[in-house]
Amino acid sequence: MALTPSSLRSFVCTRRLAVLCAVLLMGVLPSSAATRKSSARRHPGLHRLTHAFVNVALPGAGLLPDEEDDLPTDGQQYELKLVRAYTGEVIDVVYRIGDTYIPDALDKLNQFLRDSHNEEVTSFDPRTFDVLHTMLAKVGKAGSSVNILSAYRTQETNDTLRESGSTNAALHSQHIEAKALDIRVPGVSAPTLRDAALSLDAGGVGYYPRSQFIHVDVGPVRQWTYSPHAHRVSRHTHRRSSHSKSS
Repeated sequence: MALTPSSLRSFVCTRRLAVLCAVLLMGVLPSSAATRKSSARRHPGLHRLTHAFVNVALPGAGLLPDEEDDLPTDGQQYELKLVRAYTGEVIDVVYRIGDTYIPDALDKLNQFLRDSHNEEVTSFDPRTFDVLHTMLAKVGKAGSSVNILSAYRTQETNDTLRESGSTNAALHSQHIEAKALDIRVPGVSAPTLRDAALSLDAGGVGYYPRSQFIHVDVGPVRQWTYSPHAHRVSRHTHRRSSHSKSS
């Protein structure tokens, strides 16, 4: 079929429009890709998977029974399996049932978490154990072992560590108050463990990227990252916490 002048002009216009659209698209697509790359560079967190923590809350304050006969016979059991990283000692104990702490179990934990330098024992704040137990549940490791790197420290031990310059022992360390633990959990990265601890908003959380462990305590709410190469500690103090640099 022969093309009329009118249909020929229409055909040419249509072709020109198609070519123009193609040119525009070629310019837009690379630009969009560049924008996406630029956005990814500016906001790396957009492409990082967030930690999917188990929805578990820190238990309320526990009670100590007046008499041994007052121990509950049913209720949720809170179990901890701890390993002293440098001695290989192991403890597996149910320290709380429901809202009641088990005095005998607390005594065993206190003995286990003694000052490893002079063997001195003191009473730990049992809320520390609640934080530990809840952290494990949050990262899906309930019942797993926790490697204890540092627990209770006497003032003498803490002063010695500070003088040695080999650790980040703080002047007013929560370890002295028996409220702090330095830990690793096999199979859980230190950053994941740190984030789980921070989500509890229950005390201090320190992250040690070089040694890949974290510090947790039930002192003032605060957080920090220790950077030995920079010879400094980057700290962030929570609005409710004091300004003491204690770890």
